This record gives sequence, structure tokens and C-alpha cells, in this order.
Amino acid sequence: MPPQKLVVLIASLTGGAIGLFAPVGVVKWLLQTEPEDAGILTLFFLPVWCLIVVAGLLSGRRLGWLATGGKRALHR
Repeated sequence: MPPQKLVVLIASLTGGAIGLFAPVGVVKWLLQTEPEDAGILTLFFLPVWCLIVVAGLLSGRRLGWLATGGKRALHR
């Protein structure tokens, strides 16, 4: 695997992990402040959580491209 692709892969996975674990604090806060409403709020929060993970993956990929010299570095 070329080094450029490796950097993009690592950056994408890091962005996805940040997007996955960042909202955990919000769910913990919901459970502490509103325990009876936390179940339904967490259910509605799940699609937003998925969008945050996808946004993290895409932003990590974009940062990886920028770190390796842009898209042209991936097409060699």
C-alpha cells in the first residue's frame, strides 16, 4: 500500500473514531439529567450520531488528502 493511501486511511479512521465517540458525552449527560426522557431522546439522536460519524470519516479523508498533496497523490 502506498504511503499516501495509508495516511488517508489513518486520517479517515481517526475522523470516524472522533465522530463516533464525541457524542458519548451528550448521551451520558442525558442519562444523568433526564433519565426518564433519555431513552426516547437517545433513539432520536441515533440518526444524528450516524451523520456525525460519516462527517468525521469524510473530514478525516479530506485532511488526509491535504496532508499528502491532494487527490492527485492517490491516483499514481
